[in-house]
Parts: sequence; structure tokens; C-alpha cells
Amino acid sequence: MIKIENEKLVVLINKFGAELKSVVNKENNIEYIWPGTDGSFKKSAPNLFPFIGNILKGEIDYPLGKDERVSLPMTKHGFARDLDFETLEITKTTAKFQLKPNEYIKEKYPYNFSLIIEYILENDTLHHNYVVKNNGIVEMYYHIGGHTAFYCNYNGDSKFENYYLEFKEEKCSFYKIDETNNSFLSEISEELIVTEKFVLSKEKFSKDAIVIDGLKNNVVNLRHTKSNHGLEFKFENLPILTLWTSTDSSEFICLEPWAGITDFTNGSNRVEDKREIQKLNSNEQKKYSQIIRFY
Repeated sequence: MIKIENEKLVVLINKFGAELKSVVNKENNIEYIWPGTDGSFKKSAPNLFPFIGNILKGEIDYPLGKDERVSLPMTKHGFARDLDFETLEITKTTAKFQLKPNEYIKEKYPYNFSLIIEYILENDTLHHNYVVKNNGIVEMYYHIGGHTAFYCNYNGDSKFENYYLEFKEEKCSFYKIDETNNSFLSEISEELIVTEKFVLSKEKFSKDAIVIDGLKNNVVNLRHTKSNHGLEFKFENLPILTLWTSTDSSEFICLEPWAGITDFTNGSNRVEDKREIQKLNSNEQKKYSQIIRFY
């Protein structure tokens, strides 16, 4: 486990998946990240690349240039979360990791890429950045996103209903899980008005995740009703925000900002037809960020 820290926070990161495993506030000793040791969700903050969610027929069809295509298998949420990353740089307050193609990856994903994941501590804030680069000569398609499980157990209070999400009130839309095929999304979106106080309950997630599209404000707070502690969660270049928790007794809420989205029941296996697909030209790169302030 790799540790970075400053006067405010201690952060642990696993090289496997470049996964955030712990953030502890030195002042109040609150652990903000779900450890993944109990319940059905055995991870803490997996990084999702090169695709997000369930994949139709378990494979994706890619263009490789003029009149050439290839279909390759792809697993839910991609492969980055289940692979060792190369360590590029470690300082007292920063950690940077990289994933590049190997023989295993080439059997699943045809593009020559680099994925850099970096963690930077500044005062009470952790910057969790993704930099995706196309090192090949053909246009590259992908999704990228986070899946951080925030621990709802401040100072021993594990009652889920004592935690809430605080949005700027606004209209957006959300996609429901298709009731006839619950691995994928329904094409029909519904209007959602997020309120300043979205109280958490297991019942709200009885049909799986809440997939939100069209949020104009990219900030949400996780708050605790019985204290002043919580976190402010910002995201950049990640237009979809998904909320999820396990329906068992696990004490977490996942805030998942995505540049991408799980497949729809009536979707396509052609990568260029997928919703929220990201594209990079040869030698082009793009940065995506989660910025988390702990208090």
C-alpha cells in the first residue's frame, strides 16, 4: 500500500487498480473511504476504463481504420480496476500510476493507449485525476470514470438514514434500469429534481443505481445530520453522475462520475454508437478530475 499525507489527511492507495483505499482526517480520525472488507462490494474506489457498466453480448466492435473492424470481449466496468499499474512517481503528497497495453489487454482492447491516474493532496483536498492518451495512429474510443465508495460511519454512526447528499436544487434526468433486462438501462429517461437534501436510504436503491444525466452543477456534498463533518465532491469532464449502494447492510454510498454510461437494452455493439463515447485522435490526450474536500 502506498501512503501520501500532509498536515490534514493520510491517504492510502493500492497499486493494484491504482485504487484509493483510505482517507483519514488527522483532526477527527474519521475514515472516509469504504474498506471493502465486508458485505457484497469488495472494492473501495475502482477506476473504470476503458468501458463502464454492463456490455451488450459481452463484446465490443471497433473500427481500426479504413474498412477494418474487430470484435473483442469486454467485461463489466473494463479491465483497469483488476490490473497492476506501473508506479511513475511518489512524493510525500503525490502518487502517479500508469497503465499501458500488454498481451492480456491487447486481447480485449485494440488501441495503443496510456492511462495515468494521479492523486495530489492539497490541504484538506484530494485531486484524483485521469489522463488518457492515444499513442496509436487510428482514432481511439473509450469510457472513463470513478466508483468511489464513501464510508457512512462517522465516529461509529452507521445508520444510513443519518447521511444525505446535498445538491444545488435543479432539474435533470435519470435513467432507470430496464425492468425486463436488469443488466442494462431503459431508453426512456425521466425528469428528476434533485433537492438540497437527498436523504440516503437503502430503499432508494432497491432497483440498483440511480444514473443522473444533465446536472449543470458539478458539485455534491455528502453530509452527516448529527455532525458538521462530510465531504465536497466536484467532478470535471465527467457528465454522468451515478449514485449506488449495496442493498445489504454495508455502510457506504458510491459517487460515480462518468464520461460514459452502461449499455442500453436497445444499444449497439459498435463502439462509435455508444452513449457518451469519448474519442481521441492520434497523440491526443484528455484529463478528467474528481476533486474531493474532506471536512
